[in-house]
Amino acid sequence: MAIKGSLKEASLPDVLQLLSMGKKTGCLGLSFHDSFGSIYFDNGRICHAAIVNRPLDTENAVYTLFTWTSGTFNFEQGVEPEDGAERVSVDPQSLLLEGARRVDEWSLIEKKIPSFDVVFSLDRPRLMMNRDPLSPEQEALLPLIDGHRDINGLIRDSGLGEFEVGKALYGLFNTNFLLPVGRKRTTPTLPRNASPLERRELASALYRAGMHEEAQREFRALVEEAADPVASFHVGLIALRQKELTGAVNAFMTAAPNAPNKTALLHNLALAYEQLGQLEKARLVIERALTSGGSGDPVIQLEAAVIALRLADYQSAKVRLSEARSLWTSSPPPAVWFHYAAQVASVTDDPDREMLLLAAATETHPESPVLLNNLAAGYLKREDFANAREAAEKGLALAPELPQLRRNLSAALEGIARVERKGSEPSARS
Repeated sequence: MAIKGSLKEASLPDVLQLLSMGKKTGCLGLSFHDSFGSIYFDNGRICHAAIVNRPLDTENAVYTLFTWTSGTFNFEQGVEPEDGAERVSVDPQSLLLEGARRVDEWSLIEKKIPSFDVVFSLDRPRLMMNRDPLSPEQEALLPLIDGHRDINGLIRDSGLGEFEVGKALYGLFNTNFLLPVGRKRTTPTLPRNASPLERRELASALYRAGMHEEAQREFRALVEEAADPVASFHVGLIALRQKELTGAVNAFMTAAPNAPNKTALLHNLALAYEQLGQLEKARLVIERALTSGGSGDPVIQLEAAVIALRLADYQSAKVRLSEARSLWTSSPPPAVWFHYAAQVASVTDDPDREMLLLAAATETHPESPVLLNNLAAGYLKREDFANAREAAEKGLALAPELPQLRRNLSAALEGIARVERKGSEPSARS
């Protein structure tokens, strides 16, 4: 189930607690005006966080993100930090108290500093008469407050976080050491001469925030200027999401010779071939993904099982499903694993295993209308109409638009009525 929405409707602390309690692994992308941030999770714990073009460590990045009270968020399952990124292991709960304190302070700061395009100069005569000590952050900002830099520039050039700069300026403002000059005209997030690395970081942040059209535009611009395997790979990922399958294959093939992560590229290329119906190509590519380091990835094992199932190689599908199941150790398999495992049991004439899998699936993933539909269909095959009706009704409560659920509910009701009519008929006398 996708985790995405508006920070006005669901606060960042609420989202972090949801991901922590669900022991999620992946990337939470956030966008706020023209700023972009990411928080990575490993089994429910924060392992890395960053804000594009802000030199902050993980903890301070998260604290800064707490002050983003509007914008959007989007969680991508299974996405990991880039190679070489700082790795930590932090319980989100441990950051909530300090985060809440900063949010409270920020609400006061915002009354004096309503936006980051404000420009200040110093009241130097008043400052020269000051005898009270300044904070280290205020001392660091004084040489930079020149009547030209806006607050964005102060954050960038000081290396301090938004909160530290805002708090320092708030103190200077309240002691009348700051003179408002005006507002600086808003500039793009990246200057025109930004390096390819900076542009790629922006595009990646857009992608993680779920802004795929904007990310696609940035990645394509990078590819058009020079060979960039990372950008080509992401162009392929976005095309795959948009069901532009031929374009996805072409992008992945362009990225292939110098791709930094061959296994991920081969997995997604196999997925594109499978969706195109080019199953033999898909099988060859997924086998390469497995032998190039993907054998320990349950998602790659699952894709190999799906391809084998579509090729009617049921024994291979069983083996791959079993391998995938053994690799999901810290959490239950996803709904899609149960879906295909039950499908293999069905086509290999193992109805008891099919029903056991579907029952376990709907208990583990009660929010999945597809699994409830499959369970209803399984009960119908057994002429267990009452349970078929219950499963179909639960599914329709979640997804009333699914016609399969309506058909299965109708079939269950007809079956119940048929049984009742048969039971009410007088028995023949001997």
